[in-house]
Amino acid sequence: MRNLPLSGVRVLDFAHMMQGPWAAEMLADLGADVIKVEVVGTGERGRQSGTTFLDGISAQFLAMNRNKRSLAVDLKTEAGVRVAEALLATADVLIQNFRPGVMERLGLGWERVRELNPRLVYCTASGYGSDVPDPRKPGQDLLAQARTGTLWLTGTADDMPTPCGPFVADVHAATMLALGATAALLEREHTGRGRLVEVDLVGAMLHQTVQEVVAAVNSGEPPRRSTVPGSAYIEAPYGVHATVDGYVAVSLATMEALADGLGAPDLLERFPDKEAATAGRDELNALVAGLVATRATRDVLDALDAAGVWCAPVNDHQSMTTDPYVRWDRRRLEVEHPVAGTVELVGNPITLDGQTLPARRPAPLLGEHTVELLVELGLDVDELLADGVVEVPADGRAGR
Repeated sequence: MRNLPLSGVRVLDFAHMMQGPWAAEMLADLGADVIKVEVVGTGERGRQSGTTFLDGISAQFLAMNRNKRSLAVDLKTEAGVRVAEALLATADVLIQNFRPGVMERLGLGWERVRELNPRLVYCTASGYGSDVPDPRKPGQDLLAQARTGTLWLTGTADDMPTPCGPFVADVHAATMLALGATAALLEREHTGRGRLVEVDLVGAMLHQTVQEVVAAVNSGEPPRRSTVPGSAYIEAPYGVHATVDGYVAVSLATMEALADGLGAPDLLERFPDKEAATAGRDELNALVAGLVATRATRDVLDALDAAGVWCAPVNDHQSMTTDPYVRWDRRRLEVEHPVAGTVELVGNPITLDGQTLPARRPAPLLGEHTVELLVELGLDVDELLADGVVEVPADGRAGR
């Protein structure tokens, strides 16, 4: 696809793990030239993250770092900082999620960088933001879920506080960071100046649970989780129910439709309206569970769907790929990685003029583009390599 919206925008990705790198990948998908600025030797921490590795390459790293180039540089040296400053002079956006004070000690904090490049949009991702008792306290997705009440929204009434499966705080924080960066770039067209954009995990988690938080703080009533996995704030039978060969997810439905779909007219007599379904949520869930437990998933879905009940099968990741409403063939991207081989990735959900955003390159090897970028900047490649200031892949894939 030609002429992507952010073509010509250069982003420096100083971030690690998920929140910052994924925000940078979102910008890269939209056409930005994203340069991962990584520490020599090990690279950013995401290269070692997770439990699944493909020929030694972290699957999590592969998932969040496509469409980027990698420059490995020792920022603890004066020469390394000069390399970073040369990059900054060419950049439009910087993304970082180090603990407070790290970038300042490197001479790359907001105040210093805005002097070097007043047009730069400087994006900082953190766990808690700056106005907390100890800004250096470790922040992470699970901890953000725990502090914001989110663990009381997942699972059933009998479960202990339960984390969401995906890293939802990181996901939303990354999305908000990318949104903030693009908004600041748009504003810069009018003002000529950059901005400091800040997003933290706690704020993102609260923003993501806006319905539940507003309900709880204004009513004074804590969430009451259902007897089936679902929502603390929606009446039965909303949630997941077991069948004889799997599970079905039942979403929104009138009681008339539910009774019709399950062939149980007595449900409508017992629960004639939403108020009755809300007050008797536990009883209604138990009745629905009993009605579907002896039936096949496909039979239940067909009957509910015909009656107008919103429902879906509960897929695992393998069955997801064949679900005609998921359309995995349209959601997936495929790249050839020099070490991991052929890798399937999840595509960006944005389409432009009916076309999906392309995977222009796989996640980079550490320092894969060091030489290429130094040449672009007009710096002395041989001297920087000889002094150990920068690094290239040992197998020579960086090229000269």
